[in-house]
Amino acid sequence: MNLLTDPIFRTHIEQKTELLSLPALLENYGKMRVRQLIGLQRHQHDAFHVFMCYLAGAVLARDNHSDPIQDEEYWREKLLSLAGKAGMDAWKLVVDDASKPGFMQAPLVPADQEPTSVVTTPDKLDILQTAKNHDVKQSRASSADVDTWIYSLISLQTMSGFLGRGNQGISRMNSGFGNRPIVEVLRTHNLGRRWLDAVSRLVEHRQEVLQKPFGFNPDGMVLVWLSPWDGETQLALDNLDPFYIEICRRVRVIGERGNLSAMLYSAKNQRIAAKHLAGVVGDPWLPVDCNKGAKSGLEGYEGFKALTFPPTGITIEHLRKILLGEYQIHSLQRPLRSWQGGVWLSVSVLVRGQGTTDGFHEAQVAIPKKRVPILFGSRQQRDWLGEISKQGIMAAALMKNRVLKPAVFSCLQGAPNEIKWDHKYSTSIWESIDGHYESLWSDDYFPWLFSVEEDEDPEEALHRWVSTLLKHALDAVKKVELQSPGRMGRQYRVKTTIRSRFWSAYYREFPNMRGDKIEQSAN
Repeated sequence: MNLLTDPIFRTHIEQKTELLSLPALLENYGKMRVRQLIGLQRHQHDAFHVFMCYLAGAVLARDNHSDPIQDEEYWREKLLSLAGKAGMDAWKLVVDDASKPGFMQAPLVPADQEPTSVVTTPDKLDILQTAKNHDVKQSRASSADVDTWIYSLISLQTMSGFLGRGNQGISRMNSGFGNRPIVEVLRTHNLGRRWLDAVSRLVEHRQEVLQKPFGFNPDGMVLVWLSPWDGETQLALDNLDPFYIEICRRVRVIGERGNLSAMLYSAKNQRIAAKHLAGVVGDPWLPVDCNKGAKSGLEGYEGFKALTFPPTGITIEHLRKILLGEYQIHSLQRPLRSWQGGVWLSVSVLVRGQGTTDGFHEAQVAIPKKRVPILFGSRQQRDWLGEISKQGIMAAALMKNRVLKPAVFSCLQGAPNEIKWDHKYSTSIWESIDGHYESLWSDDYFPWLFSVEEDEDPEEALHRWVSTLLKHALDAVKKVELQSPGRMGRQYRVKTTIRSRFWSAYYREFPNMRGDKIEQSAN
């Protein structure tokens, strides 16, 4: 089970299934032949993509190359050289001698320690806390394929946060209870093309990071699992390459193919000594929030922290800030100048809480060709779009809170003279109506925003947007009317009151819409 020599990865290549070693997989990525990685869960896709990009980026930097299209033998030789004295052991999934490294597994000090727990399936290793939204149930795969163990190890070691005493989190995250979003601009979802585009941009990013005060060593360690780890000793950034592939848990895989287990060991400290940096460590997939929250301890980055998504996940406001430059972005969040046509903004994150998983979230925004130069040009080029984008968000919130919500509560409470905002039944129904309305306008927000022309009257652009919001609000009102309790003797009064409240609130909050021709009916 050596990643450099054994055909471990199950892949769909064109019209057939093939088993490939890691070097062969890299070669076929370069040829853009890989259609799918069998066994790779959706929440693991971006973790594995980042792993493959960092590997290739580190190899090419050391070899003074910029072209990631190389053959299998090239990758095998260069990956072996990254392992240094550890040699092939560093790429074996199972190494019986615990004083030596294994793939994504640091040598134990001392080697005869007792594990704190043992897991027998890769899905249990990957997601230690309770799964919620990404439909991954623990301990399903009792006889899993080898590649599923590899994907789980990479996901655990490169994406995990703090999970109680002894279970430390990664450095590329703001605090142990944060999360690691993967934010990238793509021109295609093809695995190989995406990888080629990312590695090409990493070359530029590497030079930028080395010039900043992170202290990275261009000849530093790439494979962090090569160094023995007693659970307390930490590695400083000046020991590491900018493309370091970290580990955050002490793990050893034992057994044979078809009968593998993973032994987990406690760690008192994080492996990378970077807690004071609040996740700001030059990760090109991770935007930086420069305005609030935990303060980075790095000179010139005071007040900065890595972007962290809340339990609600990825919102339109997050996507708007990324695209309009309100977060500090890196090379992976920008297209290369040579690209032609439209692009995609891809965002994914596994949101975590204290001992829980609050769900895997992902979002894709299609950016048309004519908007690419504006969004990724100078700040002056996109300032006008930034202002109208904020007004669009504010209008959506105003429609929800001042127009839609009073109408919904009035309907659910039978059109009372005074609405009870703390009414439990109304509040519970409102959550689903709010989500329905949110999903409707969110789908339309960026197409509307990208349709606005620079010379268009902002009032006219907002008029178009509010008209769209109105349609969605009316749809939500209709939805709640159909599911609200029947009141046979008061139906006419209830409907009349609801509509009166809705339209009076609408014209009060949006006075410029009084000339609107949209049918004024909740039905």
